[in-house]
Amino acid sequence: MKGLLHFFLRLPVIAFRMAGIVGVANRAKRRFRRELVGSGLPEDVVDVLVEEFDPGKPLRKLFQKYTYRP
Repeated sequence: MKGLLHFFLRLPVIAFRMAGIVGVANRAKRRFRRELVGSGLPEDVVDVLVEEFDPGKPLRKLFQKYTYRP
């Protein structure tokens, strides 16, 4: 019982840390896009590169693996 209570007390901390990781990944993706556009690459090339080197892709794969789908 004590372990379960400890888990529920730590749950908000875990959630805020995960939100911080997602925020950092989104900020990195925006900055990467901005730098590519600033270097003069065409927009379609920028789109492909941003999707290929997306820092949040491993996180999305991890979360999709554990989500419930009926």
